[in-house]
Amino acid sequence: MALDVYTLFICELYVLGFLSIIMIFAWSGAHYDRVLGFTTIAIIATMASVWLGSLRSHGHLFLPVAVGNTLVMLAYGMWLNAFRVFAGLRPGPGWLFGALLWALLCCFPSFFYSMPKRIMVSCLLCISYTVALITLLTRSRACLQITFWPAQQLLCLHLIFHLSRMCFDSGSSGHGAMGNSPFASYVILESTLFVIGLTFTILAMVNERTQIRYKQASLRDPLTGVWNRRGLFAQVGMAEKKSLQKQLPLVALVFDLDHFKNINDRYGHNQGDRVLLDFCRVVEKVLPAECTFSRLGGEEFAAFFVGDVQKAQSLCEDIRLLAMISRPDNIEYTVSIGIAAGRTHSFSTLMMMADKALYEAKADGRNRIEMTSAPQAATLDKLKL
Repeated sequence: MALDVYTLFICELYVLGFLSIIMIFAWSGAHYDRVLGFTTIAIIATMASVWLGSLRSHGHLFLPVAVGNTLVMLAYGMWLNAFRVFAGLRPGPGWLFGALLWALLCCFPSFFYSMPKRIMVSCLLCISYTVALITLLTRSRACLQITFWPAQQLLCLHLIFHLSRMCFDSGSSGHGAMGNSPFASYVILESTLFVIGLTFTILAMVNERTQIRYKQASLRDPLTGVWNRRGLFAQVGMAEKKSLQKQLPLVALVFDLDHFKNINDRYGHNQGDRVLLDFCRVVEKVLPAECTFSRLGGEEFAAFFVGDVQKAQSLCEDIRLLAMISRPDNIEYTVSIGIAAGRTHSFSTLMMMADKALYEAKADGRNRIEMTSAPQAATLDKLKL
């Protein structure tokens, strides 16, 4: 079935215009997110280049070839910036490379009037930008659990298309749409589908990133930035499996700042918050990276890790001593700590045991560490009943 080039031009202009409107509203609705902003500019630049490309049917060559293709390269540059910002990088000067190179080459008649050379350079630039986009997408893999694979497949298909065009499209010297290239219909169709797919993929990527940020925020304590109770229990499953696989005990730690109410009453809640932040700093400095530390609420904290019980006692003693000498804003505070460990017991059970040990530490004068053994299997069965 033959595809009419001019009909495809009209369809592509309509689609790009509609996408531009959608993206403008999405950009403003997302509080002017820079990823969506760069994507919007890319679509508008693409739409302008398509309109300029349609002028070839009237015998114009400079605007479609020089200006139109420069805009195409600028659009790729905007997508490059969008992916860089999404990956947490600053927009670099690379986004201008393709546009400047094309504008420079158009100054040479041997290039400007040779469609095979223009096709070759255009394909090479498109391939370069697409490879850069795939690289940046891979860099963002950690925050894309769902949209990574669709985005990667879309970019790979776009890459394969331009590799194929570079090999099989020799072009011609006409002045019709796209120079009467036999690949004209396929180029317009593929570019339309690519822009549509990439636009909605970027929207999905931004939405997924936002959802992940909201989820992470719901698992963090807003004051201290450490995990909250929900975040603590959300991560314990992997630790329990690791404990069983490596035959190492799962260690639960519970911390409570001594007489914290008196600190709030004497120095004010702002200084109380300062003490909480200081204690988190002390704990995160001492505990190993594989340890999960959280704020349960108020002045109570908890942590767990898979490892040696003696190591846990040593770490807790370091925390207790550092808390004593820390004195943020000359405010003295101490901490009581309860420890429980076991290989075949659930984390909930260990937390109950560590909490019991904590109360023993507070009853025995505070500013101390107590450890309790995890219950035996028979005792555990009774707890479950």
